[in-house]
Amino acid sequence: MRRKSLPRAPGKTAFTLAVAVTLSACDFTRPPDPFEAHPDVVTIALLLVAGESEARLLAVHPHRPRDGDAPKITATLKGPGWTAAFSEELELESCTNSASWPGPVRCLGATLPEQIGAIGDYTLEGTAPLGSFRGAMNMPAPPDLLEPEDDLELPAPARGTGVEIPVKYRTGSDVGTLMADVTDAFETLDDGTEVEINRHHLGPFPRTLEGAEADTVYVFYNANPVRFRLSLLGIGRHYTNFLAHIGTFPTPKPWPSFGIEGEGVYGYFDGLTRSPAVQVRIR
Repeated sequence: MRRKSLPRAPGKTAFTLAVAVTLSACDFTRPPDPFEAHPDVVTIALLLVAGESEARLLAVHPHRPRDGDAPKITATLKGPGWTAAFSEELELESCTNSASWPGPVRCLGATLPEQIGAIGDYTLEGTAPLGSFRGAMNMPAPPDLLEPEDDLELPAPARGTGVEIPVKYRTGSDVGTLMADVTDAFETLDDGTEVEINRHHLGPFPRTLEGAEADTVYVFYNANPVRFRLSLLGIGRHYTNFLAHIGTFPTPKPWPSFGIEGEGVYGYFDGLTRSPAVQVRIR
């Protein structure tokens, strides 16, 4: 049964899937070779988000015409003491913000009996047109946001410019990609009324941090005072490895783990954890 995208609480950011973070439709098309050019090959993307009680799986037939049949797969997620099937057909926007894909695409959802933990092992089993597939991953430890360590207030810059926020952090070896994110963004209008705004008014968030221990987060400022919560996102190495091998031909071997293996299936299976947030005010 098809249903609408699942509702979101105000200010909550849903990252399932990572395609909504950084991937685009082109990233799921690999150069043709005897295996990958098969029309029944399926690309799968699955990112579990700590604190969420739902999971979303994106499946694509990258070598079929766009008006062809969407992937027919079954998939089951296993957590600590429970099993949940991807049995809900969701609107595509629940899985990705990309409007264009190289082939037919499908978004599947699973309602979980408990929230995804910030630590723990998860496995995936399923079937695709060319055979079965399986996956396994361990949630990465949440990153530590060291600075700013307390709520921060910054003076407003000139209108139409921005503010640079230096950040320092510490991550474990299981984090392959680190990103800065803002949530719960509010603007104070001229009459003193405070209204919630889309976080993208502050810039293209989440954004990748490049420094090993420190970097700078740039926040755009228009005219009125704003406040928001700043936190860091840690994504595991399966996702990072997958990004590193996009577009390479031939793909070098031995391949690192992307978290998924099987007959006629490639993609990634990984987890995302969030650091505690600090409140930032610009006024």
